Amino acid sequence: MSGRRPDATRRALLQATAALAGGVVALPRCALSTDADRPASGRRFAFALIGDAPYGALEAQWLARLYADFDRDIAFAIHVGDIKAGWERCDDALLAARHALLDACPVPLVYVPGDNEWTDCARSRAGGFDPLERLDWLRRHFFAQPRPVGAGALRAAEALAGFERQADHRPDGPPENLRWRHGGIGFVTLNLPGSNNGLAAEGLGESELRVRERFNAEWLRDAYAIAAREAQAALVVVAHANPRFDRDRARRSAPGTRRDGYAAFRRLLRESSDAFAGPTLFLHGDTHWHTVQAISPKLVRVEAHGSPFVDQWVRIDVDADAHQPFSLVSRRIAAAQPTPP
Repeated sequence: MSGRRPDATRRALLQATAALAGGVVALPRCALSTDADRPASGRRFAFALIGDAPYGALEAQWLARLYADFDRDIAFAIHVGDIKAGWERCDDALLAARHALLDACPVPLVYVPGDNEWTDCARSRAGGFDPLERLDWLRRHFFAQPRPVGAGALRAAEALAGFERQADHRPDGPPENLRWRHGGIGFVTLNLPGSNNGLAAEGLGESELRVRERFNAEWLRDAYAIAAREAQAALVVVAHANPRFDRDRARRSAPGTRRDGYAAFRRLLRESSDAFAGPTLFLHGDTHWHTVQAISPKLVRVEAHGSPFVDQWVRIDVDADAHQPFSLVSRRIAAAQPTPP
């Protein structure tokens, strides 16, 4: 997460999230549906969306209870990044402990890197690490093999067909950029972190971003090309950052203002989703405000719950044969408190 909200905004977030928890979210009609719209048969499955957690040792205890709340038909889970708080040290021990927490997931879990575990690690409160060295650590421990994490990864061959990394196609490709397909739907992940896509982080800059933007654009274009060639019913794009689609409607920045690190991604995603026959679902985290928003008639963004709302997750049901293939429900687990560390 890039920064704290004012107290008033935080209170509004608490109220809004409490209102949404436990019920079906009001959905845009362009690419999402309710169960009543779905036919009685078809390629159906469900997956879980989580992210921006755990922040600290107390929240870490909630993950096991969150996993236990997953329905038996959940095929896999997606964690949209930030597996630690910005004030926690980015040292090997903490990252390894969080890797173990994700690996305890009972279903295959796909993880995308967040800003708290690499771009922001140069901050003194995070230990003053080299961000690129921390990204290399994540690559060696989370993405060394073309498979998800989680105890359920043993089922990955069945649950996530064609699971592969960008590094499997070119030696210099980032292994954290992933893709797979399930039930007629394509999935693709990108390393798109918070902190203005790394531009606001210490020790990073334009040159690093340009390289990552090039890989991301290539991987996203390939995903859409594959989806079109295989006649996939829809594409799900996953990243950590909230890319601020509202900025597309704002006036051009005045000369001398900071570059918008997400402008190129927003433009490419809009163009690609408009050209694709089916709908696109964009999943992300970063700003901890569970949201469902229609960006265009073919593009919907969904933001996961995040800290401090670690007792909540999003169930996404899919029917590849339905006209509107996606529906979602915000879920809250039982209110019993974990034991303090």
